[in-house]
Amino acid sequence: MTIIDKKGKLFGLINIIDLLVLVIVVGLLAFGAKRMGSGSVSQSETKEALVTYEISEIRQLSVDQIKPGDPLYHYDKGTYIGTIENVDVEPYREKVDYNGRWVEAEVPKKFVATVTVKANIEETDQYYLVGGEQTRVGIQFRLKNKNFAAFGTVIDVEVGN
Repeated sequence: MTIIDKKGKLFGLINIIDLLVLVIVVGLLAFGAKRMGSGSVSQSETKEALVTYEISEIRQLSVDQIKPGDPLYHYDKGTYIGTIENVDVEPYREKVDYNGRWVEAEVPKKFVATVTVKANIEETDQYYLVGGEQTRVGIQFRLKNKNFAAFGTVIDVEVGN
């Protein structure tokens, strides 16, 4: 008995090309199973937190639409962030050149809103997850609700116990 017969079958049982395809498919399945099973699963728990966003250079019309008690969502995904707890508004200031000196001056009709949101936050050993997005101080998100939409920068994350 020969290893490959006249019909191209290995030991007279299976075609050599079919065997190669079968070996490649089994190898890919084994590699995929190994890759899927090797990831470490991080445990997360949901806690209540206060996330503070700074919304800069907005007009009075937008300021009037940011109200405590209203829900807040991520603009792009539409996922729920939390409920607006507090809104502090100050005039927007910008550094300008005045007679060769840099001075900070108010920009007319522009404001900075500091919005504190009560949110459910998932805390892992690597990051905070708020509304399906990894949240860190300094990250900017597009925020919205039914009354306004604006860019907000995370300036504080205060996790409760």
